[in-house]
Amino acid sequence: MSISFTGLASGFNSADYIKAIMNKEKLPLTRLQTKKEITTAYQNVFKSINTKLTTLKDASIALSDLGSFQLSKASSSDTTKLNAVAESTAVAGDYSVVVNTLAQKQVVASKSFNATDIYSASSPDAFPSSLSIGGVSVDISGLSLDGKKMSEVLNAIATKINGTVGIRAQASVIQTSSGQNALVLTAKEYGRANQFTFDSSSTWGFANKQAADDASLVINGIAVTSTTNTVKDAIPGVTLTLANTGSSTVKVEQDVDGIASKVDTFVKAYNDIINTIKDNTQKSTKNKDGSLTLTLQGDPMLRSLRSQMGDMVNKIVGDTPGFKLLSDIGLEVDKGITSASLMTGNITFDKTKFKEKMQENPARVEKMFSGTAGIDGIATLFKNSAKEWTDSVDGIITSKIKGYDSEISFLTEQIQSMSDRLDLREASLKQKYVNLEVVMSKLNSQKDWITNQASILTKSLSQK
Repeated sequence: MSISFTGLASGFNSADYIKAIMNKEKLPLTRLQTKKEITTAYQNVFKSINTKLTTLKDASIALSDLGSFQLSKASSSDTTKLNAVAESTAVAGDYSVVVNTLAQKQVVASKSFNATDIYSASSPDAFPSSLSIGGVSVDISGLSLDGKKMSEVLNAIATKINGTVGIRAQASVIQTSSGQNALVLTAKEYGRANQFTFDSSSTWGFANKQAADDASLVINGIAVTSTTNTVKDAIPGVTLTLANTGSSTVKVEQDVDGIASKVDTFVKAYNDIINTIKDNTQKSTKNKDGSLTLTLQGDPMLRSLRSQMGDMVNKIVGDTPGFKLLSDIGLEVDKGITSASLMTGNITFDKTKFKEKMQENPARVEKMFSGTAGIDGIATLFKNSAKEWTDSVDGIITSKIKGYDSEISFLTEQIQSMSDRLDLREASLKQKYVNLEVVMSKLNSQKDWITNQASILTKSLSQK
């Protein structure tokens, strides 16, 4: 790092002088940098709108494509007996369900052993070298159990069983009473088909504690069995999860709340774009530092987008009285606002009215979103329009963003080129004044020598 002291020889503060010159010559560079910042800010607005339009497109697809309104829900009159979940293919109706038995896993337990007893492999009651579970032999001869406490022995055997490939049961050790442990085998799957055989020798004392069983139930008078407590499609398109025996009623109906949630997502996406356009096209105002706020007030593309969106939400999208305009089903622009200055262009979504219309005629409501012969539904209109604006190759906004990319790239090159020239200019000025100081230093040295010689000569003459 070099240190420069300006004006040592000349007395001239060249550093401040050079700084003043460079500040003036950097004005065009500052203007370019400001222009790049503004251009980037405008581009970010369009990037944001592009993202929001994509969100609106997705919300429109969710309301316009085939099956978009085919949402169903199922409910149980007694969730202590069973729960029900419906898919889109579920058939609406009321279903009487009587659960007679639940599916069970087979459970087998050994006799209880004193946990602190010491195991002896030579004892007449010692375990055999292998155990058969479901036809699979578990070799325990190499476990080195002799001399260990029975709690350790049982845990070692359980670990060996669980590590044996092909075993259809899971082993565990439980405490049956204070100081007493037993080895328990539980089938890995529910149902009679998954029951297993076991070694019932007197040493182990294994016995069935819970038999494997299938679930049995009656749905609208029809007997149904299942190897698990999850029963699928016994009611078409519905999955039942059995929890207890007893009776309940399963009601399957169109999921109006789920459909309303889709519409709400669409409305929020629409309003988000309208508000973003409004926020970025306000009249420019002064900041505290005197500069003007950025605005795209006169941008024709944003005006066109705003106008197109407004036209579409006010379009006739149905062919039946009471089901023609969005306002007929609870979607209204600037609801209750009569003053132009207060209008925002936002949609207000009346969910209560929408649900009422869905109950009245769900097919008509669906067609208002997806469309009928000769009339595009509102969701179809927005889906197609959003694709035109956001297409990744030649979308309207995509092209605008690419144009900004080119402009920013050009400005970046200009800024770099000008910065390089200014750096050279500043270095040249600094070198010029360094050279000046060198020359001045030499002249000052010569001046001092001449002054000194003159002083000596004067003194010598005065002594004669």
